[in-house]
Amino acid sequence: MNHLYRFRGWILGLFAVALATVPANENFISVSGYFLILFGIFLRIEARRDIGDHTRGKELRAPELVTWGIYSKIRHPLYLSNILVGCGFALVHLGWQPLLFVFVFGLVFFVALLARQEDLFLKKQFGEAFLNWEAHTPAFFSWSFSSKLTENSAQYPRKTFFTAIMADRWTWGWLLFYSLVLIMRGMAGPFSRIISSSI
Repeated sequence: MNHLYRFRGWILGLFAVALATVPANENFISVSGYFLILFGIFLRIEARRDIGDHTRGKELRAPELVTWGIYSKIRHPLYLSNILVGCGFALVHLGWQPLLFVFVFGLVFFVALLARQEDLFLKKQFGEAFLNWEAHTPAFFSWSFSSKLTENSAQYPRKTFFTAIMADRWTWGWLLFYSLVLIMRGMAGPFSRIISSSI
C-alpha cells in the first residue's frame, strides 16, 4: 500500500494516458462533464485555502490534523476533487458509453484505496483526535453545511485565493496540458476526414 501512495501521481497519469488513447465521442457535448471539472477545481482551491502549501509528496506524513474549513465537512476534499475532475474529463471525452463506467469505477476504486490508507495513517498518528473527526466527518460526501468541529477554525486563517492557486501550480499546468491533449485528440478525427475527403 505504501507503494500505491508513493506512485499515486504516476498511476493517475496512467488513467489519463489510457483515457487519451480512446477515440473521442465527437458527436457528444457534455455540460455535466464540464460542470464536474469546474466543481472539482473549485473544491481543490477551497481545500488548498485550508491546508495551505503542505503536501505529503512521496511519503505519508502530517505535521497536524487539519479539521477546519472544508475539512470540517469532508475528510478528503483533494481526493474528491481528483475524482470529480477525472470523471468530468472522461464524460467530456467518452460520452455516455460503457467504457465511461469502467474508467469511473477504476478511478474511484483507486482513490478510495488512497483515502483508506491515509485514514489508517492519520488514525495511527493522531489517535483520539482523528477518531472524533472521523465520527463527525464523512470521507467524501456531506449533505450538511453545519459542522460540530468548527470551534477552533478561527485560529487558522484561510489562505488567499491566489496563494491556493500557486500552491497547486504544477497541478494546473498538468490539467491545462491534458486539456490540450484531449482537445487535439478530439479534433484529429474531423481533420483526418476533411483531409481524406479533399484528396
